[in-house]
Amino acid sequence: MCLDGKSLIGSYSPRLAAPLPRFSVQPASLRVFLVITTALALSAPRGAALARTVQTHSAHARPATAQHTGTAAQPQGVRATGGAEQIRVGAIVVHSADGVTGRAPGGGLIQKQTAPKARSTVTPDYIMKQSPAQNAYNAVKLLPGIVVANTDPAGHEKSALSMRGLTQDQIANVWEGMPLSSIGGYNLDVAWVTDSENIGSVSVQPGSSNLDTPAINGSGGMFEFKTRDPSRKFGGLGDVGVGNRDYTRQFLRVDTGEWGKTGIRSYISFSNQHDTFYHGPGQEDFKHIDFKILKEWGDGNRVSLVGGFTRGIIGNEPYWDMTMASWKQKGLKNELSGSYDQNNADGGTDYWKLNWLHSKTFNIAAPSHFNFGRLALDVTPYVAANQKVYGSGFDLNDQVYYGYGGSPQSISIPNQLPGQSYGVTEQYSSLNEMRGGVNAKLSYKVGHHHIYLGYWFDYDNSTNLVGYTGVSSSGDPATSWGKASKSLRLANGQIFYSQNYSDISTVNGIYAGDTVTLLNGRLVLDGGMRVTMIHRDGTDNIPGLQRKVSANEFMPLPTLGGHFQLNKYVQIFGGVSTGAKAPPDSAMITTINPNTGQIANQGETHIHDEYNITEEVGVRYTGKYIIGSFTYFHYNLSHHQVSTSMFLGNEAIGQVIDAGNQTTNGFDAEIGTRPIHHFRPYASMQYLHSTIDNDIQGLPTKGKMAVNTPTWAASLGVDWDNGIFFWNYGLNYFSKQYSTFMNQEALPSLYTMNATVGARLPRNSLVGRGLSFLKSPEIMLWVNNMIDTHAYSAINSVSLTNTTIGKVQGTAPTYNTLGRFSAVVTFRAGF
Repeated sequence: MCLDGKSLIGSYSPRLAAPLPRFSVQPASLRVFLVITTALALSAPRGAALARTVQTHSAHARPATAQHTGTAAQPQGVRATGGAEQIRVGAIVVHSADGVTGRAPGGGLIQKQTAPKARSTVTPDYIMKQSPAQNAYNAVKLLPGIVVANTDPAGHEKSALSMRGLTQDQIANVWEGMPLSSIGGYNLDVAWVTDSENIGSVSVQPGSSNLDTPAINGSGGMFEFKTRDPSRKFGGLGDVGVGNRDYTRQFLRVDTGEWGKTGIRSYISFSNQHDTFYHGPGQEDFKHIDFKILKEWGDGNRVSLVGGFTRGIIGNEPYWDMTMASWKQKGLKNELSGSYDQNNADGGTDYWKLNWLHSKTFNIAAPSHFNFGRLALDVTPYVAANQKVYGSGFDLNDQVYYGYGGSPQSISIPNQLPGQSYGVTEQYSSLNEMRGGVNAKLSYKVGHHHIYLGYWFDYDNSTNLVGYTGVSSSGDPATSWGKASKSLRLANGQIFYSQNYSDISTVNGIYAGDTVTLLNGRLVLDGGMRVTMIHRDGTDNIPGLQRKVSANEFMPLPTLGGHFQLNKYVQIFGGVSTGAKAPPDSAMITTINPNTGQIANQGETHIHDEYNITEEVGVRYTGKYIIGSFTYFHYNLSHHQVSTSMFLGNEAIGQVIDAGNQTTNGFDAEIGTRPIHHFRPYASMQYLHSTIDNDIQGLPTKGKMAVNTPTWAASLGVDWDNGIFFWNYGLNYFSKQYSTFMNQEALPSLYTMNATVGARLPRNSLVGRGLSFLKSPEIMLWVNNMIDTHAYSAINSVSLTNTTIGKVQGTAPTYNTLGRFSAVVTFRAGF
């Protein structure tokens, strides 16, 4: 829905679903939620008795210390009781086993910051009141200038993040000190890294990453999240959830507590989720395991091992056809087919079983800190593996071209209809990737200086295949994992691939800096330099193409910043930083159309690195009740790499456009309060003025507005929590974003709303007495897209122009649809 009341796209307007009919069609468990919360309201004790009954008594309670999760120390009154907490809020004691304190400013959306650049952090007070299925991106969607767009409520099928108009492939994504975006193709599935119940904090840093950030794509900033630490006592957390679209989810975490007297503690968790595609027919399934082992000793020494494994099946929805024209014609009816029929208009290629993603992924890191007095060492080794197979329905000719410049060859296609020269196949795009590396930093304190020197190494080995497999008469592919034994072969018995490419990328980075503290700690200056060297070696096994390709990049990245504490409440900060993004390895890949033998996309090894120079100046206020900040920023992008895609059948092929130079000016602000009569409101906003500084490929684009850049973005969050009942509300808004460099077409402005309402079960309530063996049992209803707005949520692929101008052919941009209304009920408890 647009704030000006106009229609979103063309003459289409969003509709407001009536509350009672909407809930009447949801699962029975939603009605159970209303019954239970009513029982709580009737049975919960009042006044002083309320505080006494909610408090959990423990003979072993002791003052808690700040855990190493990137969050501030717990507020006064917090006590650790085997993973649960007691938080005194006025006369009420909030007891929460999931890490919710009830005291974090802005409902967990704002924290005190001291970085010499803009930075925002979200804590479990907000994260744990959202749907447990949410990915980490959704935790920051209310922060200044952050645009998070999902095609499904949780962000599993497709999720997009942008900061200050720069997209997620320009943002360094870091988890526990480990780079999540591969240095090869920036492949990233943030939804599958860790379960939300295990997230300790999430931070965003728009503008640039840090000197010690292990990434080669931090020109647009940094997104960082960390997991919680294991509890010191045995315990755990479990939750179960149900919702519409056949959503079910189960989660269980067990904390071992300390292993004897070794100082080692750990946890392991498992989650299982099932639902249907949120846009069209189809079934999804996710299974995930998290673990963490931690050893702490002495003055800040710690060694940890943290990891996660996911196996998932999700929908590969028809984004390729979601142009503005197709939306006006079909709207949400533009979806995959629930049945297989070779005689329909799409020839059966739109059957949902031919269009999905199978994935196995794991990430393991060992972030550690060793303190030797003035000398300290931080080291994080890591390893990761990804196996992803994107399936898409494809009409393949029975005379195909194996390579470029050759002659057509015959291929046998199972169940090909008589009289036709082609047959329905599943075209699979298979990625197998192994990567690993280490980031080590040695620091030394002398006088007012904190000097550091670091080294980062990363190795990425990936294989990319595009092959074809037969389809049964009922529409089932012969293999969903791209197995060679089930792939189609040429007459000579050779497997037919239209893409067969492998790439090895290595990074060597050296960085050094100095943090100087003056005026009794009131003035802190930080500066340094990082030099990053990247080498790519590619091998293309398709006949007729250049077999060996390579590329080298060199990135010098200086930075200088600082902050000054004016008084107890006010801090001024500012600085100049640089960031860069190397072209992905996919830019070197040449793609052949198997039906014609012609080049569909030409690889390129001479794309310039994107380079960003950012200046920031801002002020922060940290008071008794209010925390806030205001930041002005200016940045210049050179050789702006804009990622887009073309389609070969239903397969999306990534492309990179060098958009030249771009200049951006703007400001952002955020403000939140500590609890005031149980309320903790939060608000943020951002203004951007971003223009293209040159003509692109002969088109008159100079002076036009940059793509993917909303002029205004704003958010509002309200949290209310009295220890028994709680609710929160989130509102997001962004203005229109141009999707063509010629500014002919735009993603319309949009606002969305989410809400949560829940209750914790007092031990002496009607329900609580029956569950007295559990810690902090609670029930929660989360609602996504409350008014069921029908719209696009993000630009999927931009284009230079949507009409042919001179020698530049017009191409329609494509868009991602907004996730529909969704309601999820979750019951959670500790033990």
